[in-house]
Amino acid sequence: MTEKTVRELERELSIAKKKERMSNTTKEHVNRDYGVIGPQAVKKERPESGDTPDYIALPSRKKGRAI
Repeated sequence: MTEKTVRELERELSIAKKKERMSNTTKEHVNRDYGVIGPQAVKKERPESGDTPDYIALPSRKKGRAI
């Protein structure tokens, strides 16, 4: 048996880890055509203050004017 240095052993170990990771890539493909939101997503409108009695809507957020 030949004597191997620590560096050679670490290199062999990293190569073996890479091969193991590459062999386990059998994930199902995720369709990202719609982005993060799915095709069944429905936009929910915020109720206006006049739509619901005793409801006070928060003011809309103002965007900062940073240069």
